[in-house]
Formats: sequence, structure tokens, C-alpha cells
Amino acid sequence: MIILEGRGLVRHYRQGSRSIRAVDGVDLAVREHEALGLVGESGSGKSTLLRLLLGLERPDSGELYFRGRIMNGRDGKQRNQFRREVQAVFQEAAASLNPRLTVKKIIAEPLQNLKPEFDSRRRLEEVNRILLEMGMQHGDRRRYPHEFSGGQQRRIALARALVADPVLVLCDEATSGLDLSVQARLLNLLLDLRESRRAGFLFVTHDLAAVRYLCTRVAVIYGGQIIEELPAAGLQEPLHPYTQALLAAEPSLFGAAAAPLLTGEPPDPAAFPPGCRFHPRCPVMMERCREEKPRLTGVAPGWRVACFRVNGSCSTGKGQE
Repeated sequence: MIILEGRGLVRHYRQGSRSIRAVDGVDLAVREHEALGLVGESGSGKSTLLRLLLGLERPDSGELYFRGRIMNGRDGKQRNQFRREVQAVFQEAAASLNPRLTVKKIIAEPLQNLKPEFDSRRRLEEVNRILLEMGMQHGDRRRYPHEFSGGQQRRIALARALVADPVLVLCDEATSGLDLSVQARLLNLLLDLRESRRAGFLFVTHDLAAVRYLCTRVAVIYGGQIIEELPAAGLQEPLHPYTQALLAAEPSLFGAAAAPLLTGEPPDPAAFPPGCRFHPRCPVMMERCREEKPRLTGVAPGWRVACFRVNGSCSTGKGQE
């Protein structure tokens, strides 16, 4: 069952006389119990898309659907259900935690708002339970956010998101800026939570290794558009040249990259090139790519690609002109 879905989402920003096309026609669905990874370079539109899916920003066009019904900001009952079932963990965990509140009050706040039937004793029990689930101690509830490390602050933010038992958690760069050992512990925690709670996750990141470990499905965004959507296992041999380049850019101890590294810079979101937005950097660009925009087309069950070489003359996506 699809929990959250965006159809044709567009979000542009004005910057003087320029129009910044941060998200430019995205269709994306997150299903119950699945872990969907959203990957792409910095500036590709990941965080803007996350804010649209959370309802923190309104799209310029397109629609957001929750449990199959279009989101209506005036429907208070639907809005309350959305807040109860969809939670978020933001990249800057420290900035998202009120420095004047103890951990107990931070985690208990969603219970006060979303589960008013819980009395103070039940809220304390839930705070203690979720802290243990996060690998922390009961005594941590009396401390303040600044007394914790970055990795612990992420766990507190995750505890706040999970304490009300949501069906879907949207995580923005949950492992960025952390030491590798802390990243590994956090990823193991997320995997355990996915399996034990049966909650769904949207995992926004640029870390393909984390996506392969945690996610079941992956969407790749470039220039504000989804250019490949595939099973996580397909990251071993992705079809779109951009996804191949992302894979090749991963640090490796076992030899040279399997595909050429990208040259040039990501496109200016106020002046995208005509045709395929990736063509100025694409190592297998055809003349057609300069003039026509490829459509996101199904090539296998659960696999869609926006590339003429995959959907047209070359079925593998790796052929040369």
C-alpha cells in the first residue's frame, strides 16, 4: 500500500530575476514497510523534495497524496492523522532539538500532542522505552541536547520521531558528518528499527553504501527530476550513466572505477540545458540528447530509467555512440 505519494511536484524559487527550479516535475511514492533511498549530488533537489513531501512547503504545481487521498490543508482530521503517522529526522539534529528542554521533554512532546490519552506516567514509560531502543540510558532523559555528541543527538531526534509509532519516517542525511563507526551504529539501528517496527523509511542521502545496506528501493534525482528508480540490488549494475558515475565515484580499495568519473559541474537550476539535463556531462551522449527530453520509462519490474540509450537503441545503457 502506498502511504505517501507526490505527483508532478514542482517547486521553483525566485532569486531576483532568476527562477530556481529546485524540483521540476517529480513523481515519487513511498510504500508501507519499505525503505526508499533518494540519492543525488548536493543541489539536486533532495531536501526540497523532502520538504514538499512533509508538507512544510507547498508545491507550485502537482499534488501530494496521503493514503490515497489528496492532501487538503483545510482538513484538520487528515492533517492530524498525517502528523501522527509521518515523522521526520532532519540533517541538523542539534538545530532541530530545543536547547532549553531536557531530552525527556523533547521526546515526550509528540506524545502530548498526538496521544493525549497518555498520562504523565505512561509518557515517562514511553520515553524510557524509546531511549533504550536507541541504545541510550534512562538517565539520559534528564540531560540537555548540548551534552550529547552528534551521533547521540541524531538518536534523540530519531527517538522523538519514533515515539508516537509512525508508519513512515523521512530522514534527511541521517549519517552525514558522523565518524564512520558512528555511521555504522546508526545504520544498524535504523535497520533494526525497520525490521522490528515495520515502519517505512525515506532515506535522503548521497551515500550509496548506506542506501545499499538499508534500503529496498532507490530513486536517483538529478537537476530536480528523477532519472532512475530501481531496486537496491540493481545498484550493482545501474542503467543510467549518471547513476553509474555516482557508483564509480565511491571510494574503493579494490582497483579503478568501473565507469568514467563525471566531468563538469551540476547544471544551474536557473538555466537547465535543453534536452536531457545530464547530456553536457554524459560520457555516452548522443545528438538526440541535446534536443529531446527522455521520459522516465519502465524497463523491468520496479525499474524506470530516463535515458535514450536504455529506452532506445541500447538496452544495457552502456553502449557507445
